[in-house]
Amino acid sequence: MSGWFPGYPVRYVDAKENFFQTSDDKADALQNVKWVNGVPVVFTFTPYSCEITAPSEYELISLGNGINDTIYYKGGGNGGEEKDFGIEISDLGFKTNTVENLKKEVEITSYTGLLDSIGINIRRRNYENVSESCYDFLNSYPDSVESIGLIPRLYLASLRLDSAGNNITDLKSFLESLILNQPGNDALIKQAFYYIQKCKVSLNQYQSAMTGFQQIIEENPYSYEVLVASWDYSATSLLDSAGTSGGGERSYELEDAKEEANLSDETLRAKYLNDDPKEKYDAKSFTKEDRKAIRENIFKSYETSREIEIRKVKSLEKKVADENANETERKELQTKITLKEIVKANKPNDISEHIQNINNNIKRVFNLTDNISSEENKNFIPTEFKLSQNYPNPFNPTTKINFELPQDAKVKLIVYDILGREVKTLVNSELLTGRYAFEFDGSNFASGIYFYRLETVNFVQSMRMVLIK
Repeated sequence: MSGWFPGYPVRYVDAKENFFQTSDDKADALQNVKWVNGVPVVFTFTPYSCEITAPSEYELISLGNGINDTIYYKGGGNGGEEKDFGIEISDLGFKTNTVENLKKEVEITSYTGLLDSIGINIRRRNYENVSESCYDFLNSYPDSVESIGLIPRLYLASLRLDSAGNNITDLKSFLESLILNQPGNDALIKQAFYYIQKCKVSLNQYQSAMTGFQQIIEENPYSYEVLVASWDYSATSLLDSAGTSGGGERSYELEDAKEEANLSDETLRAKYLNDDPKEKYDAKSFTKEDRKAIRENIFKSYETSREIEIRKVKSLEKKVADENANETERKELQTKITLKEIVKANKPNDISEHIQNINNNIKRVFNLTDNISSEENKNFIPTEFKLSQNYPNPFNPTTKINFELPQDAKVKLIVYDILGREVKTLVNSELLTGRYAFEFDGSNFASGIYFYRLETVNFVQSMRMVLIK
């Protein structure tokens, strides 16, 4: 097993009962899996199944393109046992001999059961069950950290189920209710507000969505979140310029696209705390007072995170000025400064310019280069193994992947999706010393982040690329 995991590294990943013997030869589970930052994933493999035929608790799902997914569907939260994300129920400090403690066990079962249902059904593409379970979880456990990650899944399910805009309209109202009823839950409010703008785009309310994306950009200019929001703003402006907007006139007079997101708190308050009469609300569900409270909760959530970020930047600046900053802190400060410089509400003229802007942003933030060899270097034999960043990146639908071999070698060049699943083998053969360029065609693949991995006997390296359609 090889590939990459998204997200931040954790201490270990439980992979019990996740491997099956396919022949009579006994062998240990082998893996070469890393997190996206290159840190190896530590698995707990044992005990794992040695059965040639998968047990009845498993289900094989075809994902298309020759990719299958094995789902363990027995209930219980983690591997089908009485656990809550690896914590034994007996470790929670109570026994099951009272009505109150039995209620606690039922609560734990319901919590993990809903998460299990969502995880399994999203892989089955059973979006009706995903939607129902996400609504249940968000209504029951809005303070849970898992709730933040379920909003994107609920949006995906609603989008797949939508035919006349009803599911997305209902989702937008639900997310507004979350913001209204969860004051102080900053992370949940910010996630809900971001996906409200996505809902507006799906409902052709482009001007209102652009206003929302710009608020995200202006209220907290030091985060990766605003970088993505700036891309969404640009993409929405292209949709709006196509003349299909159903959102009416713009809600606010948008700032000039070249102006940096550097507005004062007073300006932001005056701009975003006032009610927008053109924004479409469900009048049956929200009063004018509710709408005011929603705007205040959103503004306060971004205000809190903005203050934290400003303090962080000032602290880093002082450390750098006093020559007390380590290399990690210097890089962090440079990244935040770069984000503030490049994140703007741009309005590209066409999709090509939009993709080029994203490409330039990624290069600046992650300090990437095209790594395309110059003409003068083409006459020299490579002196080391080298895998270059694909170009263009982001791309639609094709991109070139370049690498160098200082010696003859058996080479594998494989593309994986963000879950570490192999989606395309570009090379699997003996190659002579030299420089090579292979094209990856993403026409049959969904937009998203992919990874490509070069393997030889003496060299292994992976890099990521972005497909945008």
